[in-house]
Amino acid sequence: MLRSFVRASVFALAVCFLLIGCQGSNVVPVSGTLTYKGNPVTNAIINFVPETGRPSSAATDENGRFTMLYDPQTKGAQVGKHRVFVMRNTAVDAKLPGAIPGVAPKSSPESQEFFNKYGTEKSTVEVVIDKATPDLKLEWN
Repeated sequence: MLRSFVRASVFALAVCFLLIGCQGSNVVPVSGTLTYKGNPVTNAIINFVPETGRPSSAATDENGRFTMLYDPQTKGAQVGKHRVFVMRNTAVDAKLPGAIPGVAPKSSPESQEFFNKYGTEKSTVEVVIDKATPDLKLEWN
């Protein structure tokens, strides 16, 4: 009786590990650059929203580079088609020299145009992720 309990427990534990291991198997590394009219987009949050499943997001650096995060422990994005939109990274804006807490800094007309065009509601950009993508170029005009 004890032996069959141990066997059943080991089998159940193995199944749990298998399921946990397979859970994130459709997530692949995704990083790249975001540019607008040939210039890197800084202080932006990029969002990938799949047709089904969990979205991924990334912050751009001073060169427009980003690495998508599926969750705090997993870099990447789910395989499949995603709607892509951007938001201003207000956490970075607040740290800029001369920033006033709680007040959005003035941005250039081109920057305002970019965030209006590719923001949450208006963006029609889609990407398809089918394998690890170490150099995704989001070159928007």
